[in-house]
Amino acid sequence: MIKHVKKILFLMALVFCFGSLMAKENEGAKELFEQSKQKLSFQNVHLLLDLQTFDAKGNSKSKSLSVAFAKINQEKKVMVEILAPEKVKGTKILTTRYVDKKGIIEIYMPASGKIQKFRASNRNLKIMGSEIPIAQFDPGAEEDYSFTLLSNKEIDGVLCYCIKVEKTDEKYFRLVYVSTNKKELLRVEKFDVKERMVSVTNMIDYMDVANSNGKIYPKYIEVRNLRTGKSSNMEVRKVEYFNKADPNKFQLQRKDS
Repeated sequence: MIKHVKKILFLMALVFCFGSLMAKENEGAKELFEQSKQKLSFQNVHLLLDLQTFDAKGNSKSKSLSVAFAKINQEKKVMVEILAPEKVKGTKILTTRYVDKKGIIEIYMPASGKIQKFRASNRNLKIMGSEIPIAQFDPGAEEDYSFTLLSNKEIDGVLCYCIKVEKTDEKYFRLVYVSTNKKELLRVEKFDVKERMVSVTNMIDYMDVANSNGKIYPKYIEVRNLRTGKSSNMEVRKVEYFNKADPNKFQLQRKDS
Protein backbone atom coordinates (compact mmCIF):
# COMPACT_ATOMS: atom_id res chain seq x y z
CA MET A 1 0.00 0.00 0.00
CA ILE A 2 2.82 2.41 0.94
CA LYS A 3 4.66 1.54 -2.27
CA HIS A 4 1.49 2.19 -4.28
CA VAL A 5 1.04 5.62 -2.65
CA LYS A 6 4.69 6.48 -3.30
CA LYS A 7 4.29 5.54 -6.96
CA ILE A 8 1.23 7.78 -7.29
CA LEU A 9 3.05 10.67 -5.60
CA PHE A 10 6.03 10.14 -7.90
CA LEU A 11 3.82 10.20 -11.01
CA MET A 12 2.05 13.34 -9.75
CA ALA A 13 5.43 14.99 -9.22
CA LEU A 14 6.45 14.09 -12.78
CA VAL A 15 3.21 15.55 -14.17
CA PHE A 16 3.71 18.73 -12.13
CA CYS A 17 7.32 19.11 -13.29
CA PHE A 18 6.33 18.47 -16.91
CA GLY A 19 3.51 21.01 -16.65
CA SER A 20 5.84 23.60 -15.13
CA LEU A 21 8.41 22.95 -17.87
CA MET A 22 5.79 23.35 -20.60
CA ALA A 23 4.53 26.58 -19.02
CA LYS A 24 8.07 27.98 -18.97
CA GLU A 25 8.63 26.93 -22.61
CA ASN A 26 5.36 28.58 -23.68
CA GLU A 27 6.26 31.74 -21.77
CA GLY A 28 9.66 31.70 -23.48
CA ALA A 29 8.00 31.26 -26.89
CA LYS A 30 5.82 34.33 -26.35
CA GLU A 31 8.83 36.33 -25.14
CA LEU A 32 10.85 35.36 -28.24
CA PHE A 33 7.98 36.37 -30.49
CA GLU A 34 7.50 39.69 -28.71
CA GLN A 35 11.24 40.42 -28.92
CA SER A 36 11.14 39.95 -32.69
CA LYS A 37 8.08 42.23 -33.02
CA GLN A 38 9.56 44.91 -30.73
CA LYS A 39 12.54 45.21 -33.07
CA LEU A 40 10.20 46.29 -35.84
CA SER A 41 8.97 49.86 -36.10
CA PHE A 42 5.15 49.98 -36.08
CA GLN A 43 4.60 53.47 -34.72
CA ASN A 44 5.70 56.87 -35.95
CA VAL A 45 7.26 55.48 -39.09
CA HIS A 46 6.77 56.39 -42.76
CA LEU A 47 7.58 54.04 -45.65
CA LEU A 48 7.96 54.57 -49.38
CA LEU A 49 7.57 51.25 -51.15
CA ASP A 50 6.95 49.50 -54.43
CA LEU A 51 4.30 46.77 -54.47
CA GLN A 52 3.92 44.16 -57.18
CA THR A 53 0.97 41.73 -57.12
CA PHE A 54 0.41 38.58 -59.19
CA ASP A 55 -2.82 36.70 -59.88
CA ALA A 56 -3.09 32.92 -60.27
CA LYS A 57 -2.23 33.19 -64.00
CA GLY A 58 0.93 35.18 -63.36
CA ASN A 59 -0.48 38.54 -64.51
CA SER A 60 1.06 41.36 -62.50
CA LYS A 61 0.17 44.87 -61.34
CA SER A 62 2.52 47.41 -59.79
CA LYS A 63 1.91 50.28 -57.39
CA SER A 64 4.08 52.77 -55.54
CA LEU A 65 2.79 53.53 -52.06
CA SER A 66 3.34 55.84 -49.14
CA VAL A 67 2.54 54.05 -45.85
CA ALA A 68 2.62 55.67 -42.40
CA PHE A 69 2.01 54.08 -38.97
CA ALA A 70 1.12 56.03 -35.83
CA LYS A 71 -0.55 55.79 -32.43
CA ILE A 72 -2.73 58.79 -31.60
CA ASN A 73 -4.79 58.92 -28.38
CA GLN A 74 -4.62 55.10 -27.97
CA GLU A 75 -5.80 54.66 -31.58
CA LYS A 76 -3.51 52.77 -33.97
CA LYS A 77 -3.59 54.28 -37.44
CA VAL A 78 -2.23 53.24 -40.83
CA MET A 79 -2.38 55.73 -43.71
CA VAL A 80 -1.80 54.37 -47.22
CA GLU A 81 -1.57 56.67 -50.24
CA ILE A 82 -1.12 55.48 -53.83
CA LEU A 83 1.64 57.40 -55.62
CA ALA A 84 1.53 55.46 -58.91
CA PRO A 85 0.14 54.47 -61.39
CA GLU A 86 -1.36 57.75 -62.51
CA LYS A 87 -4.97 56.51 -62.88
CA VAL A 88 -5.28 55.74 -59.15
CA LYS A 89 -2.77 58.29 -57.86
CA GLY A 90 -4.01 60.16 -54.80
CA THR A 91 -6.22 57.35 -53.51
CA LYS A 92 -5.90 57.14 -49.71
CA ILE A 93 -6.82 54.38 -47.28
CA LEU A 94 -6.93 55.16 -43.56
CA THR A 95 -7.27 52.27 -41.11
CA THR A 96 -8.01 53.02 -37.46
CA ARG A 97 -7.86 50.31 -34.77
CA TYR A 98 -9.46 50.97 -31.39
CA VAL A 99 -8.83 49.41 -27.98
CA ASP A 100 -12.45 48.54 -27.14
CA LYS A 101 -14.28 48.27 -30.48
CA LYS A 102 -13.90 47.19 -34.08
CA GLY A 103 -11.66 49.19 -36.35
CA ILE A 104 -12.71 51.44 -39.23
CA ILE A 105 -11.41 51.65 -42.80
CA GLU A 106 -11.88 54.88 -44.75
CA ILE A 107 -11.10 55.18 -48.47
CA TYR A 108 -10.77 58.48 -50.31
CA MET A 109 -11.14 58.35 -54.11
CA PRO A 110 -9.81 61.47 -55.87
CA ALA A 111 -12.03 60.88 -58.92
CA SER A 112 -15.22 61.32 -56.89
CA GLY A 113 -13.78 63.36 -54.04
CA LYS A 114 -15.79 61.25 -51.60
CA ILE A 115 -14.89 59.02 -48.65
CA GLN A 116 -16.19 55.49 -48.18
CA LYS A 117 -16.23 54.12 -44.63
CA PHE A 118 -16.75 50.57 -43.33
CA ARG A 119 -15.78 48.33 -40.41
CA ALA A 120 -12.40 46.63 -40.52
CA SER A 121 -11.96 42.87 -40.40
CA ASN A 122 -9.03 40.47 -40.80
CA ARG A 123 -10.29 39.75 -44.30
CA ASN A 124 -10.22 43.33 -45.56
CA LEU A 125 -7.23 44.59 -43.58
CA LYS A 126 -4.97 44.37 -46.60
CA ILE A 127 -2.90 46.92 -48.45
CA MET A 128 -4.86 47.72 -51.60
CA GLY A 129 -5.81 44.23 -52.71
CA SER A 130 -2.37 42.73 -52.10
CA GLU A 131 -1.76 39.60 -50.07
CA ILE A 132 0.06 41.69 -47.45
CA PRO A 133 -2.28 42.23 -44.46
CA ILE A 134 -1.98 45.44 -42.50
CA ALA A 135 -2.85 43.50 -39.32
CA GLN A 136 0.39 41.56 -39.66
CA PHE A 137 2.29 44.78 -38.90
CA ASP A 138 0.29 45.47 -35.74
CA PRO A 139 2.26 44.49 -32.58
CA GLY A 140 -0.95 44.04 -30.57
CA ALA A 141 -2.60 41.62 -32.98
CA GLU A 142 -1.50 38.51 -31.03
CA GLU A 143 -2.45 39.61 -27.50
CA ASP A 144 -5.14 36.89 -27.12
CA TYR A 145 -3.12 34.08 -28.67
CA SER A 146 -1.18 31.18 -27.15
CA PHE A 147 2.45 30.43 -28.04
CA THR A 148 4.25 27.07 -28.20
CA LEU A 149 7.97 26.61 -28.87
CA LEU A 150 8.64 23.80 -31.38
CA SER A 151 11.89 22.35 -32.73
CA ASN A 152 14.36 24.76 -34.36
CA LYS A 153 14.43 24.89 -38.15
CA GLU A 154 16.66 26.41 -40.83
CA ILE A 155 15.10 29.08 -43.03
CA ASP A 156 17.24 29.92 -46.08
CA GLY A 157 20.34 28.79 -44.22
CA VAL A 158 19.51 30.66 -41.00
CA LEU A 159 18.73 28.69 -37.83
CA CYS A 160 15.40 29.82 -36.40
CA TYR A 161 13.16 29.26 -33.41
CA CYS A 162 9.82 27.83 -34.57
CA ILE A 163 6.84 29.18 -32.59
CA LYS A 164 3.26 27.99 -32.99
CA VAL A 165 0.75 30.83 -32.57
CA GLU A 166 -2.92 29.89 -32.19
CA LYS A 167 -6.26 30.89 -30.72
CA THR A 168 -8.99 28.47 -29.63
CA ASP A 169 -11.84 30.13 -31.52
CA GLU A 170 -9.95 30.51 -34.82
CA LYS A 171 -9.84 28.05 -37.70
CA TYR A 172 -6.19 28.79 -38.44
CA PHE A 173 -2.84 28.67 -36.69
CA ARG A 174 0.55 30.07 -37.65
CA LEU A 175 4.16 28.94 -37.42
CA VAL A 176 6.46 31.89 -36.83
CA TYR A 177 10.21 31.67 -37.44
CA VAL A 178 12.58 33.93 -35.47
CA SER A 179 16.34 33.80 -36.11
CA THR A 180 18.27 32.44 -33.12
CA ASN A 181 21.20 34.83 -33.57
CA LYS A 182 19.55 38.22 -34.22
CA LYS A 183 15.98 37.50 -32.99
CA GLU A 184 14.58 38.74 -36.31
CA LEU A 185 11.18 37.66 -37.62
CA LEU A 186 11.93 35.89 -40.93
CA ARG A 187 8.85 33.88 -41.88
CA VAL A 188 5.18 33.38 -41.01
CA GLU A 189 3.36 30.26 -42.27
CA LYS A 190 -0.44 30.03 -41.94
CA PHE A 191 -2.24 26.66 -41.71
CA ASP A 192 -5.88 25.54 -41.65
CA VAL A 193 -7.44 23.06 -39.18
CA LYS A 194 -6.30 20.15 -41.39
CA GLU A 195 -2.71 21.44 -41.08
CA ARG A 196 -2.58 22.45 -44.74
CA MET A 197 -0.46 25.54 -45.41
CA VAL A 198 -2.59 28.32 -46.87
CA SER A 199 -0.10 31.18 -47.00
CA VAL A 200 3.54 32.04 -46.35
CA THR A 201 5.18 35.41 -45.69
CA ASN A 202 8.93 35.98 -45.92
CA MET A 203 10.73 39.03 -44.51
CA ILE A 204 14.15 39.55 -46.05
CA ASP A 205 17.20 41.79 -45.60
CA TYR A 206 16.48 43.89 -42.51
CA MET A 207 17.73 47.48 -42.44
CA ASP A 208 18.16 49.98 -39.62
CA VAL A 209 15.62 52.78 -39.16
CA ALA A 210 17.53 56.03 -38.54
CA ASN A 211 16.88 57.93 -35.27
CA SER A 212 14.51 55.22 -33.97
CA ASN A 213 16.50 53.83 -31.04
CA GLY A 214 17.44 50.55 -32.70
CA LYS A 215 14.32 49.75 -34.74
CA ILE A 216 14.64 47.72 -37.95
CA TYR A 217 12.49 46.99 -41.01
CA PRO A 218 12.62 44.33 -43.75
CA LYS A 219 13.62 45.66 -47.15
CA TYR A 220 11.64 42.95 -48.91
CA ILE A 221 8.38 41.22 -47.96
CA GLU A 222 7.08 38.31 -50.05
CA VAL A 223 3.62 36.80 -49.56
CA ARG A 224 2.14 33.74 -51.30
CA ASN A 225 -1.47 32.61 -50.98
CA LEU A 226 -1.38 28.87 -51.69
CA ARG A 227 -5.16 28.61 -51.99
CA THR A 228 -5.75 31.32 -54.57
CA GLY A 229 -2.35 31.25 -56.27
CA LYS A 230 -2.00 35.00 -55.74
CA SER A 231 1.23 36.54 -54.47
CA SER A 232 2.74 39.92 -53.61
CA ASN A 233 6.24 41.33 -53.43
CA MET A 234 6.97 44.51 -51.51
CA GLU A 235 10.23 46.46 -51.66
CA VAL A 236 10.77 49.24 -49.13
CA ARG A 237 12.72 52.08 -50.79
CA LYS A 238 12.82 54.47 -47.83
CA VAL A 239 12.07 54.40 -44.10
CA GLU A 240 11.64 57.54 -42.01
CA TYR A 241 11.01 57.76 -38.28
CA PHE A 242 9.22 60.75 -36.72
CA ASN A 243 9.20 61.56 -33.00
CA LYS A 244 5.57 62.68 -32.80
CA ALA A 245 2.66 61.93 -35.10
CA ASP A 246 0.74 64.84 -36.61
CA PRO A 247 -3.00 64.03 -36.22
CA ASN A 248 -3.79 66.12 -39.31
CA LYS A 249 -1.78 63.72 -41.47
CA PHE A 250 -3.94 60.80 -40.31
CA GLN A 251 -7.27 62.25 -41.39
CA LEU A 252 -9.14 62.10 -44.71
CA GLN A 253 -10.96 65.09 -46.16
CA ARG A 254 -13.48 65.17 -48.98
CA LYS A 255 -12.77 67.39 -51.96
CA ASP A 256 -15.71 69.69 -51.11
CA SER A 257 -14.81 70.08 -47.39
